Amino acid sequence: MTTSRKTLLALAAVALAQTAVLAYMVIGRVQLLKNGREITLPIVPIDPRDLFKGEYVRLSYDISNVTAGPLAGLRLRRNDLLYVVIEKKDGGPWQPVELSRSMPQQVGSDRVVIKGRSVINTPVPSHWIGNVRFPFVRYGIENYYVPQGEGPKLEAAARDRKLAALVAVDKAGNAAIKGLIIDGKLQYEEPLF
Repeated sequence: MTTSRKTLLALAAVALAQTAVLAYMVIGRVQLLKNGREITLPIVPIDPRDLFKGEYVRLSYDISNVTAGPLAGLRLRRNDLLYVVIEKKDGGPWQPVELSRSMPQQVGSDRVVIKGRSVINTPVPSHWIGNVRFPFVRYGIENYYVPQGEGPKLEAAARDRKLAALVAVDKAGNAAIKGLIIDGKLQYEEPLF
């Protein structure tokens, strides 16, 4: 086998491996959007000057603010993997009820486990323990791309607390935004491809 033929085979193998990785990523996202459990999360308004950068919306959720009780005394680093159990009580919004470093083995049918990353790099102070809620977790669903020029409409809806995200969550806790809801109606839907 000549050197040029070996080079071509090596390049073809590399290209095939890269294509397989990309296909795996796309198929995983499509499966999550199609088969994940749907939950609706109200969006917390944030400073309008920071809400939009280019053609995407920066979103914030009530479930990002959790109590630190279960992690008292543990040293957390930024981006540590966390699992947040959320629950919808009495028809209200989904709220965090449990925080863990490992995937809970059993949760009720009225609860969902969503995987996130810590946003702090500090031991959990004792004065945070109890019912104090603070920005603690990000879930990878904090940005949503919108058509150009749609920003002001979404900004107004967020300020009026009429904006929510339809989110799919799979059994491993992975989350993806399926669409945005304005005033109870699905207005923006994420395409599968």
